[in-house]
Amino acid sequence: MKAKVMCCYQDFQEEVEHFLDDFLMGVDTDHYFDEIEVRFIKADGTFGYGSVFDLFFYHDLLFFWTQDKDAKNYMTLNDFELSGRLQYLEVFADVKIYPVIFAGFYTGYIDDAGRKIYTGDVVKATMATNIKLPSFGGRSRAKVYGGGYTTIVGIDSFADRNDDYYYILDNCPLPMKYTMAVRIIGNVFYDLNYDELSVNIANRCAMLAYPRDINARNLHIKMAHAPYFASRTWQEKALKILKDEPIYEDLPLTTS
Repeated sequence: MKAKVMCCYQDFQEEVEHFLDDFLMGVDTDHYFDEIEVRFIKADGTFGYGSVFDLFFYHDLLFFWTQDKDAKNYMTLNDFELSGRLQYLEVFADVKIYPVIFAGFYTGYIDDAGRKIYTGDVVKATMATNIKLPSFGGRSRAKVYGGGYTTIVGIDSFADRNDDYYYILDNCPLPMKYTMAVRIIGNVFYDLNYDELSVNIANRCAMLAYPRDINARNLHIKMAHAPYFASRTWQEKALKILKDEPIYEDLPLTTS
């Protein structure tokens, strides 16, 4: 079954706060766990995954909390001035907290290799041109009268529509229910800065939809290795050279 569609990051923040209100009032909140699955980028540059209950907003910044005993370089409740709905965290012992970067919602769809597809993913997709029966998420695929066309495209929610997630094309978005085949090839979380607090997924997907000024080969390399943070120091670059790793931030995104 396809996940609940979130229209935008702001809607997600409101949903988190609504969840906490219900939680504190003793309302059954189990349905939230199945409806909204979120991906985020951790401080070590890897993806993490959680539900609404694992995340909270503090001064409009997103944080992940855990009781993992092996967690390192974490913050504690003493680093926060908790009030109102956030005081629920105080009932959990040894809470460890990390700032994270939002990296998409689970769309409810799975690619042809069995991997979950999130907003912000870049896929090679074949989409129906004349749909007969739509895909309903998961591994199901659309049935069509004719053929389809294949392209590399980013995935996001679109405007205020809440019926599906979308392939962001150059002329219009296409709902994922038109999917005939799909394979993840990367994501839009490349060239990140260490002081970055959020990524505009919509803008990055839109850039992919207009590839005329993009060095596609270099960009695809970056996307395939994302999330990727640009090196901060010459020492980090030197280590990459010694390890024979590509220094992606030195590759031009645009053609001259």
